[in-house]
Amino acid sequence: MVLKCRCYNYTYQIRENPLNIKSDCIVCLMNQALKVTKLLELDDTTSKKILDRTAQILIEHDFSCTPPQIAKVIYQAISDITGDEDPVLRAKERATSEALRVDTSFVQTINDAIKMAVIGNVIDFGAQNQFGLSEMIQHHFEKDFAIDDFDVFEQELQKAKEIVIIGDNVGEHVFDKLLIETIKKHYDLKVYYFVRTKPIINDVTPKEAKIMSGCADIIDTGIETPGFEIHKANAVSREIFGRADIVIAKGMGNFESLYQVAKRPIYYLFIVKCNVVADAIGQDIKSMIFKRG
Repeated sequence: MVLKCRCYNYTYQIRENPLNIKSDCIVCLMNQALKVTKLLELDDTTSKKILDRTAQILIEHDFSCTPPQIAKVIYQAISDITGDEDPVLRAKERATSEALRVDTSFVQTINDAIKMAVIGNVIDFGAQNQFGLSEMIQHHFEKDFAIDDFDVFEQELQKAKEIVIIGDNVGEHVFDKLLIETIKKHYDLKVYYFVRTKPIINDVTPKEAKIMSGCADIIDTGIETPGFEIHKANAVSREIFGRADIVIAKGMGNFESLYQVAKRPIYYLFIVKCNVVADAIGQDIKSMIFKRG
């Protein structure tokens, strides 16, 4: 299936994604459901309902789906069972508080800000592997990216008029704001910050993105999955996505949804946090990625 829109600069082809679910993803999604039951301090009966429903959803989906697509169905089921529209709210609030306490006065350059934005990607409720934010700042800020296309990015930035950043996790978005502010100190351009339309895992929505006011235009994409699926995005976000000079996709969910699917240049900025993505990209877990694809 090919989507063509006359106002876009690019044509998007929806085809099989090399980052569709693998066996590891099934276990990861079950573990996520269990984590939510513990976060909400649910009783055993309700917890079993959630785990049973999660298992059924996984049975109903085959390997043609991406992890974000299945996660959407699972988290909707969790909301239906608990009556809680934002079951990971507590984790989001803690992550934001932690991120806001970080001293970022040492961030001076765009390269520094890119590094902090990727380190912030460790804030991920749904990740197979969990890493501490303070530990990552301490041990990774001076490390090199495993894949680093910053030089190409900087060249494109010098000519850019519009840039899109597709947000990922709450808490992480604090460092996205720092990146936007740092870029705008050096370049006069328009920045659009894309968010999910409603709570899904700990992804950033219009509510949390209010801190971007004044430095970026917040775009509600209409997306309900923890990954930007082009064919499900609303017309406004698809049009901006197509015409922007630069697009940065934050996090593994956006990488899983867009990599080798979107036929336009995209900068993927994330930390490798699971074996499936590590194998797909040929890098180790904990590697920092800034890849133009």
